[in-house]
Amino acid sequence: MGNNKKKAFTRIKYLIKTLNYHNLQYHSHDSPEITDEEYDSLYQELKNLENLYPEYLDKNSPTKRVGAKILGGFDKVKHSFPMLSLTNALTKDDFQKFYSGLQEKLGKKDISLFAEPKFDGLAVSIEYKNGNLSSAVTRGDGKVGEDVTMNIKTVKSLPLQLSGKNIPKKLLLRGEIFMNKKDFERLNDQLIKNDGKPYANPRNVAAGSIRQLDPKITSERNLQIFIHGVADIDLNLNDNKHSLLMKRVQNMKIQTCELNALTQSFNQACKYYQEMQEKRETLPYEIDGIVYKIDDLKLHKTLGSTAKAPRWSIAYKFQSAEKVTKLNNVIFQVGRTGVLTPVAELEPINIGGVRVSRASLHNMSEVEKKDIRIGDYVYVKRAGDVIPEVDRVCLAKRLAKNSKIKIPKNCPSCKTNVVKIENQSFYRCPNHNGCPPQINQSIIHFASRQAMNIVGLGVSIIEQLVDKKKIYNYSDLFSLTYNDLLGLDRMAEKSAGNIFESINKSKKISFDKFIYALGIKEVGATTAKILSNEFSSIQELMHARKSDLEDIKDIGPIVSENIFNFFQNKDNAKIINKFIKFNLDLLYERKIYKEKSLDGSFVITGVFEKFTREELKEILSEKGASIINTVSKNTTALIVGKNPGSKYQKALDLNIEIIDIKKLVKLLSKSR
Repeated sequence: MGNNKKKAFTRIKYLIKTLNYHNLQYHSHDSPEITDEEYDSLYQELKNLENLYPEYLDKNSPTKRVGAKILGGFDKVKHSFPMLSLTNALTKDDFQKFYSGLQEKLGKKDISLFAEPKFDGLAVSIEYKNGNLSSAVTRGDGKVGEDVTMNIKTVKSLPLQLSGKNIPKKLLLRGEIFMNKKDFERLNDQLIKNDGKPYANPRNVAAGSIRQLDPKITSERNLQIFIHGVADIDLNLNDNKHSLLMKRVQNMKIQTCELNALTQSFNQACKYYQEMQEKRETLPYEIDGIVYKIDDLKLHKTLGSTAKAPRWSIAYKFQSAEKVTKLNNVIFQVGRTGVLTPVAELEPINIGGVRVSRASLHNMSEVEKKDIRIGDYVYVKRAGDVIPEVDRVCLAKRLAKNSKIKIPKNCPSCKTNVVKIENQSFYRCPNHNGCPPQINQSIIHFASRQAMNIVGLGVSIIEQLVDKKKIYNYSDLFSLTYNDLLGLDRMAEKSAGNIFESINKSKKISFDKFIYALGIKEVGATTAKILSNEFSSIQELMHARKSDLEDIKDIGPIVSENIFNFFQNKDNAKIINKFIKFNLDLLYERKIYKEKSLDGSFVITGVFEKFTREELKEILSEKGASIINTVSKNTTALIVGKNPGSKYQKALDLNIEIIDIKKLVKLLSKSR
């Protein structure tokens, strides 16, 4: 190695270490030690040296935080440890029940709970190998997420390389990606200036930014991260307390929330909750509650988890924040099924760090019950700290001139006469196949993941296709050409090709998903599955009599009528016949129950080694069993796996038959 190259190598290593240190001081600790100009000068020097000596490029260099565009979307990754959700406590009574339950199960009066603010962001799993950032995966469905490693590297507060002593060979972390309020407001201001649509809340920005195919866009969003858990770590480094693990994480220069605290009793835990609720408006980021975890890690194993959530932790949610503002006007939006929803246009206010100018009024019955009028001052809440809604009227400020809200006689979009739904407080535009919002939303539903799963066909693309009269309903998607897609605004060749391929790929689809995709009123995924098991073809379902539908178990008279009316509609029949002409390849999986050996209502709880939950449901359904979610006095039996949930105790209380795995295997073998 020549003298110049040796100097360059040493200088590059020094600059990487120095810049990464200053990144953490600035982004994690908010205590910069050098000016922006000094940082920029060092950064530019590193960039120049890396260009001159590309052989010394280091994956931990701050210049490598933003990579190339991600082609073909994100890879699916199975979590080595499931990312479970949390049980919610909505009131103090709920939290008291959780704490009392722990006292009873553990035989202790006081239990140490680690308390941490609950962030309204995007959950991620981050892995370090030999001290280097190796991968990052979104929560997804808890079992499988998306690989977003390239985008996570743009989060400057997250170290690419761990610091400190005793660095583990393997470290699997759980964290939350979020956006500070000031960055959220800045982004929305910029969008509004450019005639763009502002984001509803910081969580949407965080989730959308991490899933950008171009990491440069993610980098511009200035996202933050707090680590709140360790899922896996080298055994020789394991600590027996969650609080000790968090200290270890901090010592590696990984960012955790500065407000985390250890509480020693129920009263201390409640005091912490109250303090955080009072402080939340002044914080630079949004929080919507407090997460409590038992500090003793041995007790985590003792208590275990249900299929959805750990028993040793709970999220105690804050009460919804509210503000008073003036209701300037009411507009009516048309939904997918034609129902008109009143929406309040408000004098803009800030609730919990989010600018709110519109709020839901739900329906006319709600408007009349609350006696809401145009010109009123109203209390506005963010329901669940996400969706703004008008809670009540400030009657003391009402003026005599304030006018009552009236349902429009004509659809605000297509001008068709509005009709009232019999015996309900809803009004509907009946022009399902000619009303633009209904057309748009029916196509959005049709293309969604649970339905036809047409990847890349987003809302803006669908709206363009309808506006440009390229499509008139969802069956027209299959007549689109590559050039039709390429001709849309801001559509690249690669994106057009991917969408075109995804549309063609979706032609091969299971019967139940196709039924769900049609958007029949009140026919969800479960009802669609039932129908697919009852009818051997789409033609048979189309020609089913109302009485045939009513005879199907778990489908009531109202849903039966909705299904019957849908297929009786001539326009819908034409659309489905069009699908058939396009060689739609429906995969029929009709189940014929020859033997009703397990007739009755069964509930499943716990984890099963030989079956997944879905496989077990399918096996039991084939034997004639009806699978329900709630234990009641009418339940035939409870099927119990390992780590059963609260349903087990309820079944014991109601004297319901308990079927364990051994008894289940015998039962299934007898019923063959």
